[in-house]
Amino acid sequence: MIEKEALIVGINSFLGRAIYELIKEQYSITGVYHSNTENIPADIEIIQVDDIKKLKNRSFKHIYLISSSVPDGVEDDQKLFLANIILPHTISTLFPESRILFCSSVSVYENLAANTIISNADMPSPRSKYALSKLWGERTIENHASFAIIRISSMYGVGMKTTTFVPKIIENVIETKKINLLGEGRRMQNYIHVEDVARIAVGLAQTSENIMLLAVANQSYSNKEIAEMILNITPGQLSFAGKDDSKSHIYDNTDTHTILKDINFKDIKAGLEELVAWIKKKC
Repeated sequence: MIEKEALIVGINSFLGRAIYELIKEQYSITGVYHSNTENIPADIEIIQVDDIKKLKNRSFKHIYLISSSVPDGVEDDQKLFLANIILPHTISTLFPESRILFCSSVSVYENLAANTIISNADMPSPRSKYALSKLWGERTIENHASFAIIRISSMYGVGMKTTTFVPKIIENVIETKKINLLGEGRRMQNYIHVEDVARIAVGLAQTSENIMLLAVANQSYSNKEIAEMILNITPGQLSFAGKDDSKSHIYDNTDTHTILKDINFKDIKAGLEELVAWIKKKC
């Protein structure tokens, strides 16, 4: 009989589903959603985020706080404040005895110098309102009795939103047989599979140390390298135009391996193959 309870705040996300798959046999799971429910497992209790105070007297061993407002174009101050600052405070206040796993972002380092190899030892340097809101959320969770914070890089996998670089160029090559990159495609980015992020999150939830770790893969890849991997899966033409002044992002995840010794990251080529197959079904 399952006696331990876990709360996944952001259950409709692809990370929420990945965490659910890892813990569903050991925990009775309650899910919190914002508005959409199409990806939520049918066998769990769910509650809309505005009603979360109704759970006040429940005893959750672990809380996975995934839900976040990520700007898609123009930053919405109210959404950022409510989702990234107020919600972490509310969760911490309602469930003081729970261990909280807080999903933050490597965006908190966005203002560091170009080509900096970022590790846990680096101090945050946010610039955008989004990055500031995530750092504020972190500071709130750091006042909680038991917590772990993960700063996630570019997460990908089946079920992700298709508005970012990797799914967009996959859609382009499927629809037009072409991928067009800015500059020479040299910009580096760190892509971590959603299942790897879920394993890091669950692993840290089950420890007792109050800690912050990077949830980043072992290696960063250039836009050109990612495009070439995708073209090996679904053929097309690669072209370059214009100029790309975007910063490259490179990370040192030694501390993550030290704390979670058995983390084996998914091969990026295999992850991209899964993503291409999924997007082809959607197109």
